[in-house]
Amino acid sequence: MDFHYEIENEKLKKMVEKKAKEWGMSVDRLIWGYINRGLMDDNFDEETFRKLHSNKFITEVNEALNID
Repeated sequence: MDFHYEIENEKLKKMVEKKAKEWGMSVDRLIWGYINRGLMDDNFDEETFRKLHSNKFITEVNEALNID
C-alpha cells in the first residue's frame, strides 16, 4: 500500500525538512515516525481493555443506546 502526501504549508514544510536533516533522516521517515507514534499511543493497556469489555461497561453502553 502506498500513501502520497504533500506538505502545502511552506512554513511547516521547512520546519519538517529542517528537523529531518537535523536527525539525519528523510522527511518521509520522519513523517511515518510521527504517524506510527500516534498509532501506538492508541493501544490499550490491560486495565483499560478489561474495563471496556466488562459486563458493567457493556450494560451501561447498552442502556445508553437503548439496546436490549
